[in-house]
Amino acid sequence: MYEALTVHRTIFAVLSILGVAISVSCGRLLEEAIDSPIIGEKYVTFRLKSPSARTVQVAGDWNNWAAGDAETGEVLVGLMKRDPQNGIWELTVELGPGRYRYRFLVDEVHYVLDPNNPRVVEDMKGGKVSLLIIP
Repeated sequence: MYEALTVHRTIFAVLSILGVAISVSCGRLLEEAIDSPIIGEKYVTFRLKSPSARTVQVAGDWNNWAAGDAETGEVLVGLMKRDPQNGIWELTVELGPGRYRYRFLVDEVHYVLDPNNPRVVEDMKGGKVSLLIIP
């Protein structure tokens, strides 16, 4: 009987710890969630939280997926501006109604889907891209 009680207490303790860990993780995810893309009347604002990034660009169908190269002096197409207070990068572009594929380019090396946009499609090259639909 004593062993069964000890096992039950141990299981309860482990479940309690897991519950706290899950609550903290979910709270952190909710805290880090930001609106992106934000669709306005004529403009769309893209946002990405990446405090440690040196540069973030948004590349998509509307700008021919252009990236440029900062080291050779090329213009960084789709370059986003960072808010130093919260590490959120942002860019607003004028886009008309339609379907647009896009993704973020972090530090000119890492392609990243928009973590705040659940719409994802194939990029026809074996990868995935985020999808924006403007009515």
